[in-house]
Amino acid sequence: MATGHAMARWEGIDEFLKVVETGSFTTAARLLGVSKSYVSKQVNLLEDRLQARLLQRTTRKLTLTDSGEVFYRQCQLMSQQFEQAEAAIAEMQQKLRGTLKLAINSRFGVRYMAGAVAAFSRLHPALNVEVHSSFSDVDLIAGGYDLTIRYGRLEDSSLIARKLGTYTLSLCASPAYWKCHGQPESPEDLRQHNCLGSADRYWLFDSGADEPLKVKVSGNWVSEDGATLMAAAKEGIGVAQLPDFYIRQAVEAGELVKLHSSWSRYWRETWAVYPHGRHLSAKVRLFVDF
Repeated sequence: MATGHAMARWEGIDEFLKVVETGSFTTAARLLGVSKSYVSKQVNLLEDRLQARLLQRTTRKLTLTDSGEVFYRQCQLMSQQFEQAEAAIAEMQQKLRGTLKLAINSRFGVRYMAGAVAAFSRLHPALNVEVHSSFSDVDLIAGGYDLTIRYGRLEDSSLIARKLGTYTLSLCASPAYWKCHGQPESPEDLRQHNCLGSADRYWLFDSGADEPLKVKVSGNWVSEDGATLMAAAKEGIGVAQLPDFYIRQAVEAGELVKLHSSWSRYWRETWAVYPHGRHLSAKVRLFVDF
């Protein structure tokens, strides 16, 4: 009876937390895998049990009442403590369970990160892994992701970021292209070249200052995908700016030649980013360490 009573006291709290985090009953229901009416019913029963209004509902948005604000903070703390307890048990058993849901960038990340994710998964066969790949940064909270891999400078936010390292972007083209058009000797020379890149048409270079040098480029080949850009560069269509690790094999095979001038490089940072409150999750921490 005591156990059943304790479980009854927790009913509706997961639904309440998810509604507050997402700002929507519909989104909360989708992420929890239940109906919107079920979520609404659980929150209503929770309010009845507490004899307090937790949420103010309007047609446009949801807001917490004063009581709801206090209750949300306490429930969030309890939820985090429960996650920490689960993580401690998982680490003791050295066998991760549950689901690791992560997002990686499609532009360059799939080629390297997918292999790293697979290698980590092989070490933890009891862990379910969901990998989402896209060209744009995902909404970690709304999407229910455990973490994502991001590149470059990060905007200030409530998310937690851990630096994984850096990689270098270099300019490259086919031997035939360089022979026909010559190699640029400065960023300004890029105006005379067919530059293959994303739609924003800007390339960044290390300048020695706090801010990188931002150069406007142009060309007849636009793509967000690294593999597509590399294919075009191999065919001699133009110059691409790609990570060294990405083009290494093509350079070694003589299909591409990269510039070695100091001005033509750009060091970019790689980050593991995850929501605040999940930083002690064993599956996230062990994956980032891996």
